[in-house]
Amino acid sequence: MSESAREAAGNPPIPGPTSQKPAAARAYTSVLAWLLFLVPAMLGLGGDLWLKNWSFPDGVPVDPALMPYAGRHPGVDLLGHIQEPAPVIPHVLGFTTTVNRGAVFGIGQGKVDWFLGFSLLALGFIVWMFVTSKADQRVVHLALGLITAGALGNLYDRAVFHGVRDMLKFYVNWFPYIFNVADALLDIGVPLLIARWLFVKEEPNP
Repeated sequence: MSESAREAAGNPPIPGPTSQKPAAARAYTSVLAWLLFLVPAMLGLGGDLWLKNWSFPDGVPVDPALMPYAGRHPGVDLLGHIQEPAPVIPHVLGFTTTVNRGAVFGIGQGKVDWFLGFSLLALGFIVWMFVTSKADQRVVHLALGLITAGALGNLYDRAVFHGVRDMLKFYVNWFPYIFNVADALLDIGVPLLIARWLFVKEEPNP
């Protein structure tokens, strides 16, 4: 008997196989997803703060005018003499300390409170992205962990020192900026997340 005939006779249709797939599990239900997110976040944050504290053993001066002279090896000494970076990797990476009171590349100097608020909003957005992601999106979780470490590292500096402690510099003329581990983690995590979205197609949920 056909389904329409069964319904006309008052009998319910016979349930048949369905082609729908079960909904994908979310990241917050997966132990592996949490590990991929939290381990890079904690290790990255720990490494960033350790290097910052080592590079600035006396902390950061309260007077913003003295910030360029802070740290183990500032780019300018108290007499105004320019000091070349101390080599970390010869001809590749050097060490020179400074305090950035702006955002990336020194943009917006002095607007620390504004960047502090923006960092808090960004962290909230990161948590939302992790919670709403799928459990099998491993690259997303790793990238979010790296971004979290970078955001927290610089957020701590802005909240405590009203400026971000920087100490690393490449020996190249086209990239004159001094940065830190947190910046490097952000520079890895953000492009990784963008590349994941651009080049990996997701199947729509049923």
